[in-house]
Amino acid sequence: MRQLVIAVDCDDVLVPTTPFFVKSYNERYGTNVSLEQSHTEGDDIWGVSHDAMLDRFAEMMKTEAYKQLGPSDDEIRILKELAEHHTLYLVTARKEEERTFTREMLDRVLPDVFTSMEFVGWTGSKGEVCKRLGVDVLIDDNARHLHDAIKEGLPKSGALLFADYPWNLPDQKHDDLTHCLTWQDVKLAVDSIAKVSV
Repeated sequence: MRQLVIAVDCDDVLVPTTPFFVKSYNERYGTNVSLEQSHTEGDDIWGVSHDAMLDRFAEMMKTEAYKQLGPSDDEIRILKELAEHHTLYLVTARKEEERTFTREMLDRVLPDVFTSMEFVGWTGSKGEVCKRLGVDVLIDDNARHLHDAIKEGLPKSGALLFADYPWNLPDQKHDDLTHCLTWQDVKLAVDSIAKVSV
């Protein structure tokens, strides 16, 4: 089994961020946003302008409840197993100002699992980061980041689309991506890739 370099997304892969935001937003502001609508813009959905919506999200990101979000016990177990054989990086679209509490979360539940944390922000390229790190596998809930990484040289076999969120369902024809519904699926996919010699 060869050692792989694995990049793991944070939000909605390691941490259930969008479900938290949708639930908290609806409770705080009396809206009825669904998970299906969560990646769309529109005053009619969020009840305010796009800029005001971003301000509201920024306020929620300051809450202790948000900072305490973390992976499940199953995720922790599998990630620790993967880290025994492979090199793991956290590659996230979080902004640099979220570094401190993201580091605190990892230190709390996954100490010594990730070699480093790479923050690209909302507009940065995970593909460029994966190329720089020599990544063999990227685990992400957003097909856009996976396609970006493939363009930068990530093997298609290493593009793992995570979970069954409305924004990444199989009927959206991501045929060149491996869809992993659970962390157990991720583990099986990584093991399969590691068994293939270069």
